[in-house]
Amino acid sequence: MIDLHCHLLPAVDDGALSLEMAVTMARALAARGYQTIAASPHMGTGPGGDVALEVAAAARALLAAELRRLDVVLELVPNGEHWLSTELFDRLAAGTAVPIGGAGRWLLVEVPWTGIPNLEDVIFRLQTKGWRLLLAHPERLESLSLELLLRLSARGVRMQLELGSFVGMFGGDAEHKAELLMRKGVAHVLATDMHRPDKASEWLAAALTAVQRRFGLEALRRGTADNPRLILDNGGAEAVAPLVEVA
Repeated sequence: MIDLHCHLLPAVDDGALSLEMAVTMARALAARGYQTIAASPHMGTGPGGDVALEVAAAARALLAAELRRLDVVLELVPNGEHWLSTELFDRLAAGTAVPIGGAGRWLLVEVPWTGIPNLEDVIFRLQTKGWRLLLAHPERLESLSLELLLRLSARGVRMQLELGSFVGMFGGDAEHKAELLMRKGVAHVLATDMHRPDKASEWLAAALTAVQRRFGLEALRRGTADNPRLILDNGGAEAVAPLVEVA
């Protein structure tokens, strides 16, 4: 299993506060079957922080070394959760954005909670520059309507839903919208977006079970393994199929 959105790196953003906390989170992920984590510190002008490349790299190396010392088998690869704004173009031009996995043309992007003007134009400009976009937790943003997400998906944007949404971690509206996006074929990746270890093993197990029960093992495997692997391998957007096929 592969997690493409996780705030595992210690003491860099609003995720794990310490190396000890990061190790606890890593143990919970490994215990639930995860093998690869594309740890995704916040990058950009959003409230989660703006983590410099060298800071993220140092934290990733520190955590990887500690996991090896403790015999926790978990691969860590580069990533970043990029605040979606016009500032992202400057970051890309300067080479300070981090593709998912550290190479290739996939970016994990987060829309500001209040939305941004001309969102579709910004996304189109990024795509014309050759970037493929994985949109973080659209079910949690009121500004992203089903109609808008259907249009974006048709244009090659791929959607990452939170596993926690399927067990009500972000409220009933997010849970309802996550299920709706699944059934409408507008869900492509399932990720933890884990920030803290509190009851992590329990809620993660419940979420994985809930997805399998409601949508089947194939949808769960595609969302946590097959599609994340395609993205890490820099596959085209057309290869990253919906988790639930719509007739």
